[in-house]
Amino acid sequence: MKICLVYSQRLGDIIRILPIARHLAAQGHEVYVECLPQYVGVFGAVSYVRPSLRELRESEGFGRVIDLEIWPHRYDEFRRSGKSWEDFVFGIHSEFSNIHRKPHFDLIDENDGLESYGVSREVCIFSPFGYSQARHYRFSDLLAECRRLASKPIVTLADPAQAKHLIEIGFPKNEILRARSQADLPRLLRDAAEVFTINSAPCIIAGAVRPWFWHVLSGCAQDDHYSAASRVVTLGT
Repeated sequence: MKICLVYSQRLGDIIRILPIARHLAAQGHEVYVECLPQYVGVFGAVSYVRPSLRELRESEGFGRVIDLEIWPHRYDEFRRSGKSWEDFVFGIHSEFSNIHRKPHFDLIDENDGLESYGVSREVCIFSPFGYSQARHYRFSDLLAECRRLASKPIVTLADPAQAKHLIEIGFPKNEILRARSQADLPRLLRDAAEVFTINSAPCIIAGAVRPWFWHVLSGCAQDDHYSAASRVVTLGT
């Protein structure tokens, strides 16, 4: 059967439903995730699911459409539940409630690594940015804590808009790591000697591909994504 999982945004949440896609693909289904165009790049890191767009839903001929999104129609229900994101979303349909929840990037080595960016593996990737955090930390505070903990040279992971802002405020260009594709992110984060990230998409990826990383929580228990790899860092208010 051709199945569509609906999760339009954000990147981290789209990555978090990959185990559901993989579960369905293992049953022999052809699986797609319907998301916004800016997130389709990450599907270059997996073979078992492809991206789709809302305007294509009718023409794709899906035999089943499974809406997993919290925002906007399930948001109040989610907050009232007190459940973590994973428990809530994986529990929307009982068939997914007990599957393994760790994302698997089976094409990780097909994508570009740090060397192709001219960066040594002996670095600490510092990922201080996000778009949907319950709590926003000052960049300077995060950088100071990263410098305190890291034993390797620091490179700051940034998307194009974030990189542009860093350059505008005088941040050295050679200390900025901008992924050419979202599909490169799992390999970049796996291969770096150290990683320091807030509760964001890179945190979710790092939890799937690394033995450990430094992790600054969001400040909202329902939204925080923990993994066995997380070394929780507490910053002052």
